[in-house]
Amino acid sequence: MWILRDTAPVLIQHPHINDLKQPPGSTVGLQKMNDVYWRMKIRHVNQLLTQECTTSNYSLFTHKNIELDTVLMEEAYIHTCEPSTSILNARAVFSGTSTKYVRCQEQYASITKIKERKYPFSLKYISGTTFLPETKVIRTAQEACQWLHAIDIVESRWD
Repeated sequence: MWILRDTAPVLIQHPHINDLKQPPGSTVGLQKMNDVYWRMKIRHVNQLLTQECTTSNYSLFTHKNIELDTVLMEEAYIHTCEPSTSILNARAVFSGTSTKYVRCQEQYASITKIKERKYPFSLKYISGTTFLPETKVIRTAQEACQWLHAIDIVESRWD
């Protein structure tokens, strides 16, 4: 019996305003999704971030906060603390029913902004635990603020 474990050193970096100058997260394709070692690495990151959520003031982490083997993570990755969720390739899909707006107070590093966000919408993503495509309908203003802010950070367009 073999047990595969990833012991790659993971460093969690504090958010810095220069993170937004980094390239957007890269879309994870089938080749990586089918790589058992890459999946182990993502699961290892998930576990460490779940632990970090209990000791930090952060509500979410993105690939811009994670260093694996001394290299910043490239994949479009989001980990929320409440509830503990890890996702890849997140995108918001708006429809004709997306008619409500909310003013969100968002913070990244030392910057706070008020952004107007539209909702409800469908959040489409790849689960960071099952690695299967999923869809979640975002109906509340609070969830809309959280997810749209995270997607903007991952895509380097939070301005």
